[in-house]
Amino acid sequence: MRKKTTSSTTPMFQQYEKAKAEHPDSLLFFRMGDFYELFYEDARTVSQELGLKLTSRSKNKTTKKAIPMAGVPHRAVSGYIRKLVKKGYHIAICEQLEKPSKGKNIVSRGVVRVITPGLLLDEETLDAKRNNFIVALALSDTKDADTIALTSLDLSTGELRFSELQNDTALKAELRRLQPSEVLIAGSQEAVLRPIVDSMELHVTIREADALDLRKAIKKAVNNPLSVELQNQQNFLGAMKLENMAKTVRAVRLRDSKSALAAFSLLIDYLASTQGGVPAHLDEPRGYHTDDFLVLDAASAANLELFETLMGGHRKGSVFSVIDKTVSSSGGRRLRTWLSYPLTNVKAILTRQKAVSSLVSNMKQRESLRKVLRGTSDIQRMTSKLSSGQGNARELSSLRDTLKRIPSIIAELRSVKNERLQELASTLDPCEDVVGLIDAAIVDDPPNTLTDGGIIAEGFSDELDKIILIMREGKNWILRFEATERLRTRINSLKVKHNRVFGYYIEVTHSNREYVPDNYIRKQTLTNSERYYTPELKEYEETVLGAGERRYELEYKLFESVRESVIDELVRLRNTASKLAEIDALCALAELSVQQRYVAPEISAEIGIVIQDGRHPVVETMLINERFIPNDIRLNVDRRLLLITGPNMSGKSTVIRQVALITLLAQIGSHVPAKKAKIGVVDQIFSRVGASDNLTRGQSTFMVEMSETAHILRHATARSLVILDEIGRGTSTYDGLSLAWAVTEHLHDKLESLTLFATHYHEITDLAQIKKAVFNMSVAAKERKNDIIFLRTLVEGPANRSYGIQVARLAGVPESVVLRAQEVLTNLESTEFDEENRPVLARKSSPKNPHAQLSIFGNAIEFGVVQKPLSQTDPLIEELKKLPLNTFTP
Repeated sequence: MRKKTTSSTTPMFQQYEKAKAEHPDSLLFFRMGDFYELFYEDARTVSQELGLKLTSRSKNKTTKKAIPMAGVPHRAVSGYIRKLVKKGYHIAICEQLEKPSKGKNIVSRGVVRVITPGLLLDEETLDAKRNNFIVALALSDTKDADTIALTSLDLSTGELRFSELQNDTALKAELRRLQPSEVLIAGSQEAVLRPIVDSMELHVTIREADALDLRKAIKKAVNNPLSVELQNQQNFLGAMKLENMAKTVRAVRLRDSKSALAAFSLLIDYLASTQGGVPAHLDEPRGYHTDDFLVLDAASAANLELFETLMGGHRKGSVFSVIDKTVSSSGGRRLRTWLSYPLTNVKAILTRQKAVSSLVSNMKQRESLRKVLRGTSDIQRMTSKLSSGQGNARELSSLRDTLKRIPSIIAELRSVKNERLQELASTLDPCEDVVGLIDAAIVDDPPNTLTDGGIIAEGFSDELDKIILIMREGKNWILRFEATERLRTRINSLKVKHNRVFGYYIEVTHSNREYVPDNYIRKQTLTNSERYYTPELKEYEETVLGAGERRYELEYKLFESVRESVIDELVRLRNTASKLAEIDALCALAELSVQQRYVAPEISAEIGIVIQDGRHPVVETMLINERFIPNDIRLNVDRRLLLITGPNMSGKSTVIRQVALITLLAQIGSHVPAKKAKIGVVDQIFSRVGASDNLTRGQSTFMVEMSETAHILRHATARSLVILDEIGRGTSTYDGLSLAWAVTEHLHDKLESLTLFATHYHEITDLAQIKKAVFNMSVAAKERKNDIIFLRTLVEGPANRSYGIQVARLAGVPESVVLRAQEVLTNLESTEFDEENRPVLARKSSPKNPHAQLSIFGNAIEFGVVQKPLSQTDPLIEELKKLPLNTFTP
């Protein structure tokens, strides 16, 4: 409900107060001439946040107090807005909706758009190779209350998608993949949804409950008065298009289409409120099911460092930083999407992989394609700006130059024998009519501004050409006039000049003032000269300047006409942009394969992973003075759990992560870092790696570890790949060891997941003796004197020791401590087996063997200490047998 204006201030301030009342939660940038001004608390806020000088305007007539004010030039406003939006502020842009004219005291103003973190279009703000999503969430109102609908939009590219999630965990995983800048929630559902979103530290915007009503949202978008006022600046979807979009949402196979429509409505309502309507460049909404893609929960994605490093959050050192060989922004975003959404359909994986393989084999075509693509502009974001009224002639010029490259791309694709590449070649639209229009209308190198002329090419408009001729002849007349006046007055220093304030004038120095003719009319006196004009000069001034004004107005109208014609072809242009992005991403994966010696893996529906000479895609690129040692891995239904032991720093973590990453890369259709690989498609990858805490939520390192482990045990399936790097290290030795043992048994017995478990608990290796699908492997190391050499090679069988004490010595721990640790270790290792020579941890609470030999210290098992019995062939026992024990006295 709008706030009623009761101000006794000026008409201009009444406009301000009305706009502010409609957008109370936004910083209002109020256009006044060449500046955007902010008042009251908004002025104080930006002054503090941006370091702007806080000034004041005349006193408020009601309060009698000076009005705080701060302002920024309209030409530099983008930089200020960018900084504020990064800090989480919403910005309302209130523009002058008409040009100032004589006889009119005040121009009409209105908020043309609201800029929020999720609604940015500024290329300087956005990451070129990352989408900027805004997400709308809605709960199901059916009995299936767990269903959560999600609609995502990247306003900068127009990508619009929707899906539904069956629980909080699935929602978090999807939000992790999308990494939205803003999340929309209806106030009526805030209590349920906000805690989930807040746990991921995302920016939340709460909307009214009415926003979930599709009819009201469409009515608001279509009947928005602002969309009528800005018809020449922005394009908006009509009711029919919105209804068609709603039909698309209903048509997708969803458990609860009502909640999906509610989320869609929430987004439409927000666009209507912030953009004046629904921008025309939005794609038709595309529905998808998350179970069509490999699932990575938030913790697993972070542990695998797909997009940023675990320590420091840097892009360099992430998987994406290594595989991203794209040469265009849109190609980078497409590859990032592929890495976020690995495929689970064997046919779809092979289609992409075969295209990559073909580009690997055809080096000449691949290099030519990359060379052409390197010079292309970002059509997706460019068309978004144009359709939102923010693009200029340079965008049209860049669009033209990019489209001109497409015939070369088509020719290269046609020369490669691959079904998908041939399909791309046959459907890639060069949009020759759009190129022809822009070629005819826009100059080769247009200026950045739209108001200073020089945009439209000669020959496009007869009317414009006539005006330009008048201006050109008028300027020539001025030059002739100046030469004539010098001869007539004999004042050689006489000059005819021009500025925006005084127009054209004749300038004569004071020393020549006596030679000034009588028909010169004084215009201005300066320190060293006088300025004059004549009726003749005034007449030509009006002709030239009048022509200039008409030229700028006409050029702007012609530019808008051309822009509207280009926008009419948005669907074609956006399809072309999508295909260019795919071509670049495929070429990038092929280039990666060539540069890093990757191979095409065999993709199978069978459960199992076989890797020969596998390598870690990131680690191998970062080694400087050390050669990466490749390793083999074999997992299948009969060999589904590998226990990997070995010294600290030997490479256990690297090995298990590289298996996960090779599997992941295979399922995006990429080649993989190995000599040979066969990958049975997995449905999920779970990764429990390293130690971390979440102290802000009161969670210790061990609590985080157990939470992640619990998630794995609840959601892993027989088709999942689980990698575990230490379980139970955050608590006491016996507690941790017991948990690690029980978790391993559960993965083997109940879930039957393919599992790699790197551990320092040597006792767990005994599981291989009692579980048929558990196998031991170890990273080899060689001990030389008191030093240890890491061989980095994975071999069958458990490590004979952890070498932790040797690593401690390498780290500089005092020798006395090291020696004492060895003594304690010897004592502890003597209690690993029970009286039946079985692993103590494998014992269940069953009756003891009545024939077992008791310890001399009594029932040691009861006290938690079991001595390892000596072997029957031990030399000491043989010597003891020879002794006459019956004749010995105590």
